Amino acid sequence: MRLQHGAAICCVAALCAVLSAASAPAAGRGLTGGEASALVETFAQAGYGRAFLRTVFRDPRVRYVPNLVRLLVIPPDFSANYARFTTQAEIRRARAFRRLWRTRLERTGEAYGVDPDVIVAILLVETGLGENLGSSPVLSVYASLLLESTLHRETFTGQLAGNPRRDHYMRRLDDKAAWARGELEALLAMRRNNAVDVCGLRGSYAGAFGIVQFLPTSYLKWAGSGEDKRSPDLFYMPHAIISAANFLKAHGWRPGLNAEEQHAVIRHYNRSSVYAGTVLAVAAHLNKNPHHR
Repeated sequence: MRLQHGAAICCVAALCAVLSAASAPAAGRGLTGGEASALVETFAQAGYGRAFLRTVFRDPRVRYVPNLVRLLVIPPDFSANYARFTTQAEIRRARAFRRLWRTRLERTGEAYGVDPDVIVAILLVETGLGENLGSSPVLSVYASLLLESTLHRETFTGQLAGNPRRDHYMRRLDDKAAWARGELEALLAMRRNNAVDVCGLRGSYAGAFGIVQFLPTSYLKWAGSGEDKRSPDLFYMPHAIISAANFLKAHGWRPGLNAEEQHAVIRHYNRSSVYAGTVLAVAAHLNKNPHHR
């Protein structure tokens, strides 16, 4: 999913090659006491208890990752290779997945009024059917964006010295920081209400996670577990299938949509028209050979 959910992020499967070069420096460093305290005070003002906030922001797994901040604020020149998802090899993989999860997919499709082939197509494009989940520390991405716009603002500004687009990137940093604050609040709610280990979440460099690549705010709105009474786990395939279906239904998918209407719904998942077209193309390949299911 993309950065505005609709919103989440560009598919992890398509980004792996670009981000492999950044994986080492992305480790960053642990938060200083001052950084952790600044985050605690920020969210204490939103009504969270300081003791609870300290357990989150002083967790050693929460890190300052300025290289990932830079990727978000000054994005690399990247074009997703969506064409690879409609190759014969990828369609064969999608068909095998469709057969493996046939019962769950068809049960979910019937319950939510969503085409199971579209669910499979989204999972393929987002994370290669769960094979490429991302390794960036999700909470750290958002915390670092917030810190970069406040405590480390001067340093970030200095790094842009001589850049003709400095003012543009500083505005973009502020926009990203405001967005990150909302996602951090969602992560805190996930920790408090759903007992999710948010400090250990790994995902895309832009903070999306799980097989369906939801943002934290998307998790709170659309993640589902069906008849399973546990909190939704987006790394667990049955929950991922249900969550994708729930998202599509919430954004207008229903039986009988024409191609243009289907395209419009999928663009809530990712604003790219090419992405939506690729999802529908994969689904059409799957639907074309139902005897392979």
